[in-house]
Amino acid sequence: MRKILFVLATLFVFLSLSAAEIWETREEIDVNGVTAEKSVLISDNVMKVVNTSQSGETETYVDLNADKIIIITHKYKTFQAFRLSKYIEFAKQLFNELKEKTGNIDPEKVLPKVAFEKLANETIEKWNCEVWNVLVDGKPYSKVWVAPELKNKQLIEFKKKFVSAIPENLIKYRSVDAQVEDKFVEIGTVVKSIKFSQNPKMPEVKTTVKKMAKSNLKKIDLVIPAGYADKSAPDMVKPQTQAK
Repeated sequence: MRKILFVLATLFVFLSLSAAEIWETREEIDVNGVTAEKSVLISDNVMKVVNTSQSGETETYVDLNADKIIIITHKYKTFQAFRLSKYIEFAKQLFNELKEKTGNIDPEKVLPKVAFEKLANETIEKWNCEVWNVLVDGKPYSKVWVAPELKNKQLIEFKKKFVSAIPENLIKYRSVDAQVEDKFVEIGTVVKSIKFSQNPKMPEVKTTVKKMAKSNLKKIDLVIPAGYADKSAPDMVKPQTQAK
């Protein structure tokens, strides 16, 4: 069960708009005082995420129409490319194997129970936000500030298309973070969140949106630098990009 939940959680991590509009978001992420940055470009079919931290920079590119995901790890000068449909098929296979070994899986017995508690409104930066507590199995999981005025149509449409590709019998096994995102994406944009430490080995994570604006870009591109090693699985799709 942990293996299938991990795969599905990773799936939804690839999920952080008309075709003519591209929006850009920049987030600051504080993990126990260590700061990282996450930049996102998104349209209705394409999302590019750049994560920058002390350990280096990674780029993730998701194209729903092309059924393609590309991950570039600049620290190691490598990239991986694969089809989203293949990854979903892998998750289905794991689920079916687990079901054969354990019999029918009762979601009520294995899945955490996520609940939401609305608090007062509060201003973050210049945005009027609804403040929410997120509880998992009755315990505090995170606190979220969501701005209804920043309802992101591009993110909503991208997420709907992404979720529609997931088999219905796997939807209920999404990660807690995916369920939290589902709750707030229709309300507005989460401009600040604090994910509490769940045990002594887990850090507290604070995320704050520093920028959200319409981009001047007409297209979201990804370029794989020349000389980067291809670490893709043999049956995965090859990226159609040009080297620098």
